[in-house]
Amino acid sequence: MFYFTVFIKLVWWSDYRYFVLSNPLKKQTYKNYQGIYEYNHSYYDFAQEANPKRKRVPSKKKNKNIFKKFITTFFALMLLSTYGYFICTYNFKNYFEPLYLNRILNYKINLKTKEFAFPTNNYLHNSYFLGEYLLTPRATKTKTISDIQIISEMTNTKNKLLELAKNYSKLEPSIFVWEYSTGSGLEINSDKIFPSASIIKVPIAFELIRLIDKTSNSINPISLTDKRVFRDEYRTLGSGDLQYTKSDVTYSLDYLANIMIANSDNSATNMLLYEIGGIDSFNREMRNLGLNAISMGEWLPDLDGNNKITAREISKILYNIDNPNYINPKYKNILKEYLGNTKNTHLIKEKLPKDVMVLHKTGDIGTMLGDSGIVYTDNGKKYIVTILTKRPHNDYGAKVFIQEASLLIYNDIKALL
Repeated sequence: MFYFTVFIKLVWWSDYRYFVLSNPLKKQTYKNYQGIYEYNHSYYDFAQEANPKRKRVPSKKKNKNIFKKFITTFFALMLLSTYGYFICTYNFKNYFEPLYLNRILNYKINLKTKEFAFPTNNYLHNSYFLGEYLLTPRATKTKTISDIQIISEMTNTKNKLLELAKNYSKLEPSIFVWEYSTGSGLEINSDKIFPSASIIKVPIAFELIRLIDKTSNSINPISLTDKRVFRDEYRTLGSGDLQYTKSDVTYSLDYLANIMIANSDNSATNMLLYEIGGIDSFNREMRNLGLNAISMGEWLPDLDGNNKITAREISKILYNIDNPNYINPKYKNILKEYLGNTKNTHLIKEKLPKDVMVLHKTGDIGTMLGDSGIVYTDNGKKYIVTILTKRPHNDYGAKVFIQEASLLIYNDIKALL
C-alpha cells in the first residue's frame, strides 16, 4: 500500500510538471456582445501578475551624532576595562587558579588531605562509612535519671563525722550517705567538686552498658561479647596490667569492663572510653543526665586531677543502678558484679565485718583518696556511701579517716529502726 501511494504521487507530480512547465495555455477565445477577444496567458504570466515584485524603497540616512557615539563607546570601554582588571583578576586568583589550573598543572601530586585534617581517625574511630573511619558522637535519646531525696537527716552521725574530721585537720572531706528503707542520710560538702581519680570509671562503665542497651535494636548492635583490639594508643601508665601485654590482641568488652573496675586498669578504661565516643561524648551525656559536676578533662591516667566528680552525683549514679529508666534491668546485675569484684578493699570495706557485701570503686591519686559504693549490712540494711578526701600528697591519714568514717556510718545505719 505504501509503495502504491508513493507511485501515485510521483505520477501526479510528473504530470503536473509536464502540464505546467511544458504546456503553456493555448490561446483561448471569449465572445461577448462586443465581439471576440483573444487571451494568450501561461501559468507563469498568472503567477507574475498575482505576485508582482515589490520595489525597494531606499531608506533615509539619519544624521549621526558623533559626540554621543564617542561618549557611549568611552564608557563601554571603561566598564569593560574595570571588569577585566578587578573582577576577572579576583576570579582567576580565587576560583579558577586553585580549582582548575592548579589541578591541571599538579595532577601528579597526591595530597593526603584527610590524614592531615583527621590525623587520629585511623586508630580513634567509632563508625565506618563509605570506606572511611570516622569519630562521631552518639546521637541518641537520653534516658532519665532519678535524684536522691534525703527524707530525714542522720544528725547524730553527721556530728560524729565532723568530730572525727577534726582529728585530721590536713584533710578536706566530702561525704554523702543515704539509706534505702528509711530515706535517712547526711551530707558533708557533698556538692563540692573533687578530683575523681579512678572513681570516674563508674560512670564510664554505666555509659558502656547504656550504649549496649541503646544499640540492641539497631543495624549494628554492640554486645559485651564483642571483641576490641588493644593498640599502643590505649597503653598508659598507672594501675592495671593491660599496659604490660602485647598490642594487637583482642579482648571482649565484658573483660575490659571487669578489669577496669576490679583492677582499676587505666589502659582498659581508655579503650572503653573510646568505645562510648571519647571525652566529649562522655561529658555531653553527663550534661544530658543533669550531672553537671561530673566531667573529664583528659584520658587516663589523670594524675593532675583534671577529671571531676562530687560525692552526691557519684552516689546518684549508684542509686540509679536499680532505675529501669536509666539501666535496663537485665544489665544491672552485670554492673553489680563488676563493682563487687573490686580488689582494693582497704577503704570503706576494711574495718567492716567480713561477710558484709560492698559494691564499690576506689580512687587514688596524690591529692585525693576516695571510695564510693553500696553496702549491704548483715541485718538486711542497704545504703549508699561516698567518702572523698583532699589531702597533702599521698598523706596516709586519708586512708585511716575513710576506714574509721565508714565503720561509724555502718554501725549507726545498722542501729536504725
